[in-house]
Amino acid sequence: MPLWGNSDAVEDKPKHFTAAEKLNVYATEQGWVKKITGTGGRANRIQEEVIVAIGDLGTSLNLADITAIDWNIDSFDKSDGGTLSVTVTFNEPVEVATDGGTPHLAVTNGNQGTGSGRGPHNLLYASGTGTNRLTFELAIAAANAATNASDVLSIAANAVALNSGTITEMSTEHFVLEEGTNSGSADEFIRLEGAQGGHLNQENNTASTITSATAIGTAAGTITVAA
Repeated sequence: MPLWGNSDAVEDKPKHFTAAEKLNVYATEQGWVKKITGTGGRANRIQEEVIVAIGDLGTSLNLADITAIDWNIDSFDKSDGGTLSVTVTFNEPVEVATDGGTPHLAVTNGNQGTGSGRGPHNLLYASGTGTNRLTFELAIAAANAATNASDVLSIAANAVALNSGTITEMSTEHFVLEEGTNSGSADEFIRLEGAQGGHLNQENNTASTITSATAIGTAAGTITVAA
């Protein structure tokens, strides 16, 4: 039987996981791993458990793909204002660099309320570099004209834009200088810096694209602005 998701053409994650569980499963150079939270002496520490061992899986899958986009909120009220927040899930960990600009995600406003010309709302990258989940957010003040009651907010295909920033696969090529090269402590090490701190550059990496626009549109759903 063929390996689960061992090439860029076949990226199926282990099939015994639910859709929700798959959001915590991603590709590394060891294979498909599952993010778990430690217990006991390792309480609340994030760990990775290898579920399906496939050597160099992160490399064979080519560039990271977006596999899900989900709202982190289920409502928005114009009179109260608030923060539009969305999580973008990739099939492997990614790094975000904002030196040149901050990547953003566009939320479409259908302008179902009174008037027109509102949106898209560009949610800026907020957190998640080094993991397979990036959070994008935009704060909107109370009674702000950015939205009106009855507006329907949605996320279209290919909603993530680099905006002169970068989103790349996690580099696995770290040069580690062992004990004695830093301050002499036995548990310290140094990673030599390339153009991006602590990592060598990966050439030809570009913005990842949504693999299934229809499925993601359904997963993300919509939010109707309340008065």
